[in-house]
Amino acid sequence: STTTNWVSNMIIGATFLTLLDSIGAAGTFWLYTALNIAFVGITFWLIPETKNVTLEHIERKLMAGEKLRNIGV
Repeated sequence: STTTNWVSNMIIGATFLTLLDSIGAAGTFWLYTALNIAFVGITFWLIPETKNVTLEHIERKLMAGEKLRNIGV
């Protein structure tokens, strides 16, 4: 998660001023808002819930070839 945070901040830092000049402040923030909403949806769709699931259970599911979405079930 730390790497994701650093990479995301690097992308925002590299694109913010260019976007601000080209589409304005409101457009820039709306673009970032839309991207955040999309990434939250992707996260809920792709990352399995593993609350109260032991590491051994997760390992067994992975070794059995289960889809990542079904690991926490």
